[in-house]
Amino acid sequence: MTDPYSLIPIQHPVSKILVLSDGKPGHYNQSLGIMDRMHDISAETVEVRFKRKWRDDLLRVLTRLLAGVRLPRELIKAMLKWAMEGSSAAAALGAGHFDAILSTGSSVAAPNLLLGQLTGAKTVVCTRPSPVGINHFDLAILPEHMRPRRPAGNVVMTLGVPNRITPECVGTAGTDLAERLKADGQRIIGLLLGGDDQHYSIPPGMVRLLCDVLLDICEEMDARIALTTSRRTDPKSEDVIRSKMLGNPLCCFLALASLFQRLGSFFSKSLASEQRAKVNPVPGILGISDVVIVTEDSFSMVCEAASSGRKIVILDAERKKQGHLKRDRVYQLLAERGYARRADTSNLRDVVLNLVSDAAAPKVLNDAQIAADALRNLIMSVQLQ
Repeated sequence: MTDPYSLIPIQHPVSKILVLSDGKPGHYNQSLGIMDRMHDISAETVEVRFKRKWRDDLLRVLTRLLAGVRLPRELIKAMLKWAMEGSSAAAALGAGHFDAILSTGSSVAAPNLLLGQLTGAKTVVCTRPSPVGINHFDLAILPEHMRPRRPAGNVVMTLGVPNRITPECVGTAGTDLAERLKADGQRIIGLLLGGDDQHYSIPPGMVRLLCDVLLDICEEMDARIALTTSRRTDPKSEDVIRSKMLGNPLCCFLALASLFQRLGSFFSKSLASEQRAKVNPVPGILGISDVVIVTEDSFSMVCEAASSGRKIVILDAERKKQGHLKRDRVYQLLAERGYARRADTSNLRDVVLNLVSDAAAPKVLNDAQIAADALRNLIMSVQLQ
């Protein structure tokens, strides 16, 4: 006999996540990379903007000092309204019910915790925010180089940082770029060039040598070069790239941070001026390239490259003092586990040529899926209570 109750479908509540953005693409893309893997869960984004930087800083300090203290609802609202711009505070306070609040970046960590206490939503943070810390979040998603000294029950570790790059998305972007460049069937060497920070430097001399090595590789392999710089790239280093690559038949695509343009017969005005800021060349370069070289200074670019399913070389930059030792360990793990290889300008040629001839498929880093699974488990545990 059929159980009549078995014909009644079980209704699961619809899950909703509030994403707090600090307006920085690198941080926001980490959150979006996680949400991309959660198609069945709805999300709403609120951009957190502060009236003054010092109010942001003070809110962080107050939240750190008051963490763990149950605050009156009206006080939480007053704190957020005092620190945030009117429209931003109104959007955050009027967002409604959410199962979880997700944020990446130090400036949005305090609003995350305060809104979590106000609404009862679970609080989730990517990377360690300063000075708030991770202890009072329900879930902290940390890359390997931020591993806490003591194990914590609210921490999920990833090797790199979550991002939106997948083999499928770079494949589509690469096909589109190849069609626009009329570069189908050509062998491409990609370069994602970063810039200076407190640990690393990419001076014009290094870039000049790097360009020479790349041109030699391309001549030997009958390949072309597709490269992009970043906002941190030294303008003098970009000048070297222009002098070496502009008009060179071995360069099929060049996207400079200061001037986004195509080269030679591939130049198109459609990608100039107002569209430069809207076009992210990284997925297309990843998708079109047989091998991608990415400089070690940009941890996010290394993680994106390792998530693409392409053959990756992490290129050493010049060091300031000892460099970033914890990040070095992550890069070594990426190499040991088959996600990438390491090189400097002295052995780059041999590493690239060996990698091109290697028939083994590279492993695909998928930190965003690890983070998404942890967030989903958190939400499900709440719904089952």
